[in-house]
Amino acid sequence: MNSTKVTTYDIARQAGVDQSSVSKVLNGATNFRPATIEKIRNACRELNYVPNAAARSLRTKQAGAIAVNLPLGREVALADPFVPMFLAGIHEQAAERKYSVMLNCDPPDRSAGDLVELVNSHRADGVVLISLRQNDKRIRACAREDIPCAVSRHDGPTGRRMACVDIDNRSNGARAVRFLHRKGHRTVGVVCESREWISGADFLAGARAEAQKLGVELVIRGAVSTFQPARDVSRDILSERPDVTAILVTTALTVFGVLEAVRQTGRGITVLGVDSPLLRNLHPDQPRIVSPVYEMARAMTTTLIDLLETGVVPPPQMMRADIVDENGTVFSE
Repeated sequence: MNSTKVTTYDIARQAGVDQSSVSKVLNGATNFRPATIEKIRNACRELNYVPNAAARSLRTKQAGAIAVNLPLGREVALADPFVPMFLAGIHEQAAERKYSVMLNCDPPDRSAGDLVELVNSHRADGVVLISLRQNDKRIRACAREDIPCAVSRHDGPTGRRMACVDIDNRSNGARAVRFLHRKGHRTVGVVCESREWISGADFLAGARAEAQKLGVELVIRGAVSTFQPARDVSRDILSERPDVTAILVTTALTVFGVLEAVRQTGRGITVLGVDSPLLRNLHPDQPRIVSPVYEMARAMTTTLIDLLETGVVPPPQMMRADIVDENGTVFSE
């Protein structure tokens, strides 16, 4: 059926409900059974229903836009190889659902109030929040104001309209240590980001627990987020601990500093870092942690828009990274 001709009456017939129910659900009503909302949502997808953005805005005060906050600072955001992949996933999925995207790179203490104001002033309908910190101000502000959000895992209060999609960093940290242990490494350096970032804290917690179980010693240094500090702390590890045979790197941006430090020593040190297109092209024979960043972005966008259109908060969704060895083989357990 041509999407431009699909009406709420068509959706009602497809879903087996009355037209007024369709209109109310599409306008954000939540006082329906989840099964009814799901029938209407499925009918919309099956019929490729495209709401009239101008009419929706006038009728519901919805903007047809979502805001995305990357609290990395502009310098890091422009350099981090994850950012283009994440934004591509956000923009592509939003476009498929007929939403536009607003981008903000300010840190949490500056962006929290701005994000709330964007939604309360009807310039955006909801917010995507990633790179969450311990006691993140954005989470608290959005929960307090009941702002619809898709968030990565967090330690703050959960608002009534907050859905969670994240990469299972705790599990990934444990699996990274198991991978290195199976390769014969017993003393492993770790170059990690600041523990105020929840993703890094989770990764490190998983790595530590697994290392203790397997008898692997972790030589941990941080907190670093850019090339030069990563190179410097890697030099420190390698000079202080000649028994280190591998270094685990928890962020994509710092892998290159670690690789440079290893190159300068001339030692055959294994570097297991978070993958990116840049790492894959410059160092194709490096083992890597392949995080589903693009897929996560699409899932967060879908989750937020479904929440906006149905009022139903889905259960948390946790994604798993792959660990790939120097030959391109996925690590299996």
